[in-house]
Amino acid sequence: MTLYSVLVANSALQTVDCTGIAEITVRELKKLYPITESTPTQSWHLMDDDARVLHAADESAFENLNIFEWNNPPYDLGLYNEKSFVYGIEGNWGPQFLEDFLSYLKEHIQTEQGAELIRFWAGDYDKKLKSRRITMEDLELHHLESLKNEEYIRVTFV
Repeated sequence: MTLYSVLVANSALQTVDCTGIAEITVRELKKLYPITESTPTQSWHLMDDDARVLHAADESAFENLNIFEWNNPPYDLGLYNEKSFVYGIEGNWGPQFLEDFLSYLKEHIQTEQGAELIRFWAGDYDKKLKSRRITMEDLELHHLESLKNEEYIRVTFV
């Protein structure tokens, strides 16, 4: 099972990617990491130079906030959502993620959008969501910190 964090809304939301992960060519990757005495040959050294790959400077990139339009969300989301616009949220809910998420919410969410944060485990069909309302004017970091350990919750931003 997977714990999903999802933003849903009645109108389109802004996407954001704080990961620094980029699609580059193998040619560019070879320039970044040439074969040297201290750098052994990697499998991508044998790939076509024009092949495109994803690159991150280091593993911490996967911890950072990424909010993306989710065109094919998990089937289970239909049990909890009827809104038209669905956005996946990725990251580790650590300090930097939470600060970036707070900034995102403050800068990009308008109450008239009817935005909600939903956290649920896929494959657990009989769980009810707890409901919480947070006013955008009162939203602070501690609210988001308290959500990082929550499961089966719907937070409506008003």
